[in-house]
Amino acid sequence: MKKFLIIIVSLTFISIIFIVFFSDIIIKKNLEGILSKNINRSVKIADFDISYLSGEINLKKIEINNKDFPGKLLVVDQAFVKVDPLSLNDDVLVIDNIIFDGISLNYYFDITNITKSNLNSLKKTLETKNSPSRKTNDKKFLVNQLDIKDINISASSTKLNLNQTVKLSDMKFENLGNTKKSKNYKSIAKKTIDKALNELKGKLSTETFDQDVIKDKIKDELKNKFKKILN
Repeated sequence: MKKFLIIIVSLTFISIIFIVFFSDIIIKKNLEGILSKNINRSVKIADFDISYLSGEINLKKIEINNKDFPGKLLVVDQAFVKVDPLSLNDDVLVIDNIIFDGISLNYYFDITNITKSNLNSLKKTLETKNSPSRKTNDKKFLVNQLDIKDINISASSTKLNLNQTVKLSDMKFENLGNTKKSKNYKSIAKKTIDKALNELKGKLSTETFDQDVIKDKIKDELKNKFKKILN
């Protein structure tokens, strides 16, 4: 009887571990799928850990690939999410806090065509996804506070062989979501991109690239384009 009880307890313990482990994997895959679908870019999460009792979620190495551009668009070293467990079965999922810490954003641009960049491409995606075709039964959510810390942008132009990393100011947002009383999270995302670009351009123009070098490279690029047209 004692051996039987030990076997039952062991099997129960193993089953619990199995359920928790594979639940995390399933949730991680679903989250990757939802994010990938919403921004129309591949999203991968290296590590995902959730505490069901406290509603705390820890994520590491969130990677978003570029679309129509090389390499990664964005890498988040680590993220922390605090969900209100009591809201899990409510109409609105309440997220008390989200913290993104350690942001590496790769900004690819064509200096001869300002509108051609991977961030403008992302903005267009968000504008398309923000259309009123959203299903009315989509899960509502509210983020009380979002903190984005340690933001670094690597600005690159492959044609002109330019590369420079710039550190941006930390950002904080409140009351984001898709409820009637919250600020639209996609609109905020677009404004955040604009804010980051404006700060980046200001720093690039005053602190980094040699403007004479850039002008010479632009001239060379334009000459090459004319040569191709004439040939």
